[in-house]
Amino acid sequence: MQIDRATMPDNGVIYEGDYYKGIPYGQYIRQQGLPDKNMSKVFDIRDFGAVADGMTVNTEAVQKAADAAKSSGGGVVLVDGGWYISGTVKIYDNTTLWITGDSALVASKDHDNFVDAFVILDNAENVRVTGGGRIYGSGEYFVYLPLKKPLLTPLEKIKQPPFLYDPMGYPVDTMRYAIRSRIRYAEDKYGNGQPKIKRPMYMLWANGCKNVIIENVILEDSMDWNLCIDGCDNVKVSNVVINGNRHVANTDGIDVMGSEEVEVKHCFISTADDGLCVKAPRVHDHDGLNVASEGKMRGTKNVRFSDCTVLSVANAFKIGTETYYDIENVTCENCHFFLDIYPGTCSGIAIETADGSNVKNVTVRNITMDNVACPLFICLCKRNKFGYADAEDEMKRFLGGSIDGVVIENIKAVNAEVPSIVTGYRMEDGQGKDLGEIMISGFDVTYRDDKEEINLLPEIHENVTDYPENSAMGDVPAYGLFIRHAPKCTYSGVHVVPRSMNTRECIVEEL
Repeated sequence: MQIDRATMPDNGVIYEGDYYKGIPYGQYIRQQGLPDKNMSKVFDIRDFGAVADGMTVNTEAVQKAADAAKSSGGGVVLVDGGWYISGTVKIYDNTTLWITGDSALVASKDHDNFVDAFVILDNAENVRVTGGGRIYGSGEYFVYLPLKKPLLTPLEKIKQPPFLYDPMGYPVDTMRYAIRSRIRYAEDKYGNGQPKIKRPMYMLWANGCKNVIIENVILEDSMDWNLCIDGCDNVKVSNVVINGNRHVANTDGIDVMGSEEVEVKHCFISTADDGLCVKAPRVHDHDGLNVASEGKMRGTKNVRFSDCTVLSVANAFKIGTETYYDIENVTCENCHFFLDIYPGTCSGIAIETADGSNVKNVTVRNITMDNVACPLFICLCKRNKFGYADAEDEMKRFLGGSIDGVVIENIKAVNAEVPSIVTGYRMEDGQGKDLGEIMISGFDVTYRDDKEEINLLPEIHENVTDYPENSAMGDVPAYGLFIRHAPKCTYSGVHVVPRSMNTRECIVEEL
């Protein structure tokens, strides 16, 4: 019997503001009881030796139950009767992982008990996760403590870095630094000589699957990405609650990458990193591991998010940043984005291509926001993180991808902090790319009436190879919309109320 021992026992500290206290679980999670044994074979992990004593690592028992279901052609792997500590487990074809409402799979605090992810739906067809219970990631034990505790009141003054010359967002009086200095990283971001922490990339990873249902489950305290839908077809996610520590780095809510026909609806997401996110990487290199998209080699299309509430320290809805293959036909509608800690959500809507993706046919509509710093950020650049497959690929991708056919409509945001930005790029030699058709209508934004320090440079920084983010260009000459290298961008019904000390114009367009 293996007893769980924390690799970093002193890092499980929780501060006020790390978690959102107001999650309305009853609106998303229902009590299902036990599965019907007359409908399918049930493989109770207790029958394979699992014990919920808070000490025993039950990886072997849980995996034996999953393997038994696989050998029988499918069935239900039942987690019932308590909280069971485990390392990495894999679920296979025609199998339901059923976690009852009073039960949980709990991640071991020993980093050596994981390979790639905590729970893996492994190249499976017809697989389901449900039951009303929890997958619990023990997230604080996989990262270092932050430099500063969560900020529970607004900043007195909003200031942007001159451009993103340092990932931490220096100087220290900027809004970006206020965010970054409160994050718990798995890397030595503060120069203390600490080694990089080995942690699983995902808490729940649907890897190369078809016909997946994930519903009525709580994903809590993730150690990294919460739910990754990777190289999958026909996935339905609904009534999922993600309750994360809003300061554990890289804890994206729901990531869809290299996948098609994905629907996410009626979910509540509270997390430190991007809430609803669409990607199309060549390989996914994260925390020093390449485990996800190598060999899948395809884009992402036909993705719909609806009726979701998102609290994110980063971006509430985002396309990017990993954008090698094409992304098309993405809809995000009828959602609410807000945050109760400070600074607010980095961007409410972020549409980016940085590595060669052609992003087209994106609709974002009927969105409300509160305490979201930047309501809208659309950016095309040429970071080209993944390099090139060959000389022909380099010719195709060197100048980056494209963004075309974007509709942004009926957006209402309050307590904003910085301007919205819509931009392509230019290099010093004049080469670059413009955005395609962008249509913005019904865009209603009100700033928080705090103070601001504006430092406009003679030329606004061109975001050519930097990480794309609204703070990467420093201050811009507009308080409402700054539009650059976007001749096909049209807008109507734009109404932005600035701070009372404002000195900038509402909308500025530059070639």
